[in-house]
Amino acid sequence: MLHLVGTITATTHVHQTDPNKEGNLSRTIKTYAWGKDQIRRQIPFITGNSIRGMLRRAATELTLDAVNVPISRPMFSVLTTGKTTRKDIGMVPSTRSMIEAGNNVFAGLFGGGGYMIPSRYSMGPLVPMVEWCQDWLHPSLREKMIPMDKLTYKVNDVTRDVPLVTELILTSRDDLLAGKGANRIEDYQSSVDAWIAEVTAGRVAKATDKAEKLEAKKRGDKPVAGPTKAISVDVSGYNLIEAMLPGTPLQFWMRLKPSANDAQVGLMLMAVRDWANANVIGGASARGFGRFEAQFALYDDDREIVPSLFNMGDHATAYTLSKDVDNYLAAAKAALATVTIGDLDNAFGTGAAGADHV
Repeated sequence: MLHLVGTITATTHVHQTDPNKEGNLSRTIKTYAWGKDQIRRQIPFITGNSIRGMLRRAATELTLDAVNVPISRPMFSVLTTGKTTRKDIGMVPSTRSMIEAGNNVFAGLFGGGGYMIPSRYSMGPLVPMVEWCQDWLHPSLREKMIPMDKLTYKVNDVTRDVPLVTELILTSRDDLLAGKGANRIEDYQSSVDAWIAEVTAGRVAKATDKAEKLEAKKRGDKPVAGPTKAISVDVSGYNLIEAMLPGTPLQFWMRLKPSANDAQVGLMLMAVRDWANANVIGGASARGFGRFEAQFALYDDDREIVPSLFNMGDHATAYTLSKDVDNYLAAAKAALATVTIGDLDNAFGTGAAGADHV
């Protein structure tokens, strides 16, 4: 079995939103884990599923560039997300579809569709390479992990953990309230007076709503489900966001199943390259979060066969694939050169319309 293993080193803060938001604070997702010191801790991570989605979309672009014809909406959806609609999931495939899906360079690798084709790779979460997480790490990465003595500090003889996350403040401001726009806005005085009145009313309503909720909590009243009474229109404000620190090393570990053929392995390596060049993990990328530097090696079981997937160079500019994987790339390019919409329709069961494109 082939393993793509390496380190994602954060070059900016990294955040993936926890669905349980606390007021103005957006926490990053975490899980509990037992450390080698038998202490249970919360560990931040980036879900493997989010990386799978980005790799699938990168491979979709490569496939559509090769096909180079317009496609249907259902086909676009199944390529990018793995499904057209939820109601089609669970269709019974024909023998022809099963064979074509397995052989198809894209469908056989990423799977999905109404037939729920199994994918030929698995992807774990990106976890911090710290000694607390030693048991999660690939053996080749354990010597690079942050050791236990760097993960704790003492205050008055009390040992405390070094936090793996920090909180940042994100602010926005309303230029109208800063006095700008006088020479740009029609009916400036009346329109801005009306806007100030609306903003002020919203702030008062929101403050009143908050005070009522606090009083109800003191009385022990149960919160009533339903829409918030007051919604502010104010565009000025701030939010706190929790994120992993720049410099945090994260493990990347992908397993390519033995059933993956050389063309499918090659397409995955090309998708990994394009994702590395897009250079995004987690959320808030528009604010500069989620940038990274990647260093990967390819293993055949426990034997390293490609010491560095990427050519050495300025990775801040571009990642290019090593000549050591040229055999996989050649197989992928040959397969992409012959793939058709009809092939993909037959593999995913998205309809007979693809036959017109064969």
